[in-house]
Amino acid sequence: MADEAADWRRELAESLQKTEDNICSRLASKIDDIRKDLNQLSDRVTTLEHTREVTDTQVQETFTRHDEQLKRVQDAILLDRVYQRKYNLLLYGIPQSDGESAEGCVRQFMTSKLGMDQAKVDAILFANVHRLPRMNKVPGTADPIIMKFLAYPAREEVFRLARQNGPKLRDLRLSLRSDLPPELKAVRGKLATKAYSIRKDNGYQTRISERGITVTLEYRESADRPWKRIRLEDNI
Repeated sequence: MADEAADWRRELAESLQKTEDNICSRLASKIDDIRKDLNQLSDRVTTLEHTREVTDTQVQETFTRHDEQLKRVQDAILLDRVYQRKYNLLLYGIPQSDGESAEGCVRQFMTSKLGMDQAKVDAILFANVHRLPRMNKVPGTADPIIMKFLAYPAREEVFRLARQNGPKLRDLRLSLRSDLPPELKAVRGKLATKAYSIRKDNGYQTRISERGITVTLEYRESADRPWKRIRLEDNI
């Protein structure tokens, strides 16, 4: 009887051990399957992230390329608008009256303020001369006079003399400027305000340069010093 019980316990222990071994084996196999699935999923996620990074980079590069192309087109259009105005000059500060001759005012300015010979002034030909009405005009101020020269050398000669007589014209509250598209005029206006502050606060000489579609402000401490470029946001 005791032997039978011992045999039964041994068989039961062996059966339980086999069952445990079988369960552990199945669990180990299942864990391996899960680990493989996780590894595959991790690889897929890594691939997707890389693909997204590549796609994001490509999209950004495309936007950048298109922005650059658009900027080049806009600059070309703006340059063409500048070129269309290259024969023009704008005269500011001439008192305005009813029945005046805008062309007569311009010719008188050339002789009396720029010191040009009367015969040379009479020989200048214009395509058109007239007042240019301004929006948001300050009451009591005169509209500028726009003049379109038929010959570019004559335009350059008048403009050169105006630059030479810059201090004198400023004292008389007169100015002769090139004709620019509105967006470049706005830049020039801001630079002119900064130039006035530089002359007033530092006693320096200033000039505004226009090259193509670029408008810049330059200053120098004295006539024997080189010109230095300064941005609108910079301080001396």
